[in-house]
Amino acid sequence: MSSIPYIDIHTHPFHNEIETITVQNIFPGDGFAAFNGRNFYSVGLHPWHLGSKQENNEALQMVEEALEFDHVIFVGEAGLDKINGGDFIEQLRVFEAQAVIAEEYQYPLIIHCVKALNEVIALREKMNPVMPWIMHGYNGSVEITKQLVDKGFLFSFGKNLFREDSKAVKSFKYLPLNKIFFETDELDLNVDTIYEQAAALKEMPVEVLKKAVWTNFNQIEKSLMPGRI
Repeated sequence: MSSIPYIDIHTHPFHNEIETITVQNIFPGDGFAAFNGRNFYSVGLHPWHLGSKQENNEALQMVEEALEFDHVIFVGEAGLDKINGGDFIEQLRVFEAQAVIAEEYQYPLIIHCVKALNEVIALREKMNPVMPWIMHGYNGSVEITKQLVDKGFLFSFGKNLFREDSKAVKSFKYLPLNKIFFETDELDLNVDTIYEQAAALKEMPVEVLKKAVWTNFNQIEKSLMPGRI
């Protein structure tokens, strides 16, 4: 690849990209396209979409089956949500199961967390995972961010960088470049728009950010796809 690409580490809509590497989030059992060099996938059971214990176990099995495909490279989004997530005990069970899958198969874990940070931290301390855990759609305060950095988390930023008063902006300015990624999530825009906003916030050229995120991506994926890109 002649120039450093943009990387959209978490997106829901399909993007037929030329200059961007995407990691599209799919649900267990969803179909996905053949690998074209840029279209990667994450697969996980979202806390909003839990069913019965049996249904969830079947979905977890489908997560494992999807990981057999080379371009499915993350587990998630998985996580905990005390606002919209349903039975919290079952959320905890399913989240831990996916964290175990991520560790067993050696894939990074994309995390959805709403009002459940203590539980996410507690699980990380219990498991002491080797694989990266990435907080997606991050909007935590600088104080919380410092705590998460000390515990080895990485961070993905999206729409909250456009809100001047958001906690995400302050945390993004605080974080070193080796801890960050960018995402469009459910936004109908190209990730380069987020890079441009982020570069303005960091007061640095977009190309510097592109190089940093490209390096970060290759570091968390180097054991999975050497020489693929």
